[in-house]
Amino acid sequence: MDFQKILSTPPPRLATWVVLFLFVVAITFSWAGPGFFQFINESTSNLMDIFGPLYLILGFLAVVIGIILSIHPISKKKLGEGKPQYGLWSWIAMLYSTGMGSGLLLRAVQEPVFFLHNPPRVSGHSAEVFALEYTFFHWGLTPWAFYGLTAILVGWFYYRGKKSFLFSELLLGYSFKNKWGGDVINFLIIVTTFFGALASIGLGSRQLLASGQFWAGPTWDAKWAFIPLAFLCIAATFSALLGIKQGIKRLSNLNIAGGILLLAFAWIQGPILDTLRIFSQSLGYYLLEWLPMSLNLGQWSVSNDFLKNWTVFYWAFWLAWAPFTGIFIARISQGRSIREVLLGTLFIPSVGTFLWFSIFGNHAFDLIANQSLTAKDLESVYRSIFMFFGALPFSKITQFLSSFFLATFLITSIDSAIFVLSMYLDSGKREPKKRFRFFWGIAFFVLTALVLWNGSEQLLLSISTILILSSLPFAVVFLPLLFFLFKNLNSTSHDNS
Repeated sequence: MDFQKILSTPPPRLATWVVLFLFVVAITFSWAGPGFFQFINESTSNLMDIFGPLYLILGFLAVVIGIILSIHPISKKKLGEGKPQYGLWSWIAMLYSTGMGSGLLLRAVQEPVFFLHNPPRVSGHSAEVFALEYTFFHWGLTPWAFYGLTAILVGWFYYRGKKSFLFSELLLGYSFKNKWGGDVINFLIIVTTFFGALASIGLGSRQLLASGQFWAGPTWDAKWAFIPLAFLCIAATFSALLGIKQGIKRLSNLNIAGGILLLAFAWIQGPILDTLRIFSQSLGYYLLEWLPMSLNLGQWSVSNDFLKNWTVFYWAFWLAWAPFTGIFIARISQGRSIREVLLGTLFIPSVGTFLWFSIFGNHAFDLIANQSLTAKDLESVYRSIFMFFGALPFSKITQFLSSFFLATFLITSIDSAIFVLSMYLDSGKREPKKRFRFFWGIAFFVLTALVLWNGSEQLLLSISTILILSSLPFAVVFLPLLFFLFKNLNSTSHDNS
């Protein structure tokens, strides 16, 4: 290898921006104090007040457009030629692991129990049904509509034109290569993806730390968090180096198998028939009331504070993940029709998520009613799943398995982020060079280590807040980009007729 040539060659402008950005982030995480975190949180709150209605409209329209497009004849068009590159099981497993992943374990019992005791508004439904209905609302059709439509947006132009996966080249009709405009667009995608993955790694490391305290006791304090962090980043980098077929796909299959195992155990140990009842009722009310809930209308409206802190926050969070998740879904969907991708992303993961929250949530309700646990036991996003399994038989085994699968879910979120970010540094290539995957694996470890070293819970929360801020540019252009997609699909249909 000619190292002299490499050192004498100036790096691409985008790579230079990324390195400078990571350096600034590292300095900020090392020295920022409470005043900085307060400024970020207040800025986000003010932006939510201004753009909150936009996020509600986008969430509503994304689901409507996704359903309409999926049943339109034009949706028979395929993303690329040939048979699907991955089987249905592996494809769904990778969707789940990338799109939701560890969040399902983090919130499995915590969020339903929170809504049980803190309902967002007055409702005529039972408290249990209403708690699950709102959990369905935040984790159901809307996020998957964002993901699915973005995947079609990216996949259609890539597989038709054989260009790159860069947003600047795929979505605007001409190449921004070596131009400032394209670098700005791609840089914003990188920033959003980076903060999304960083927030997941930080939260996951904290939950794995809480898991360790079950085994080692209070002596397993924050200084030990670097051990699970190092494990996560090394494993994710190794998986990304192996690639999608050998690394990400196999881990995703393991995730789904493990998730089904934990789900079946929780269901068998809980009120089986009552869970089916509450699942069907919650799902029915969710579908019936989805439209007014989405637009916050009439008797279904909630307070502005709840709307901003929950619904708008979630919609902004899912939109922030949509470019990265959409690119990854497009990457694994070659050979599938637009209809398959949209129906697959909209309904299969949503129904699985509804079952997940129904089984864990209703069992948690039952444990609280029987005084086996209290609501306070399940209020922590880090410890709730371990407290839940601690109240059931074979607690040590299930707590260990939940820790293990939390780690594997996190790894598949991180390795797919590493893979997509590497594609961006490598000019949008389908198979990015391994040196870029190494770079991002090291960057995630160093930056997350600084977060944990800072020791501030406020810093971890501020990372999620920054992620919301970074989603705003994509939210503004989301509908115009969909219009551009439909225009291209329609013109292609006329060309073929």
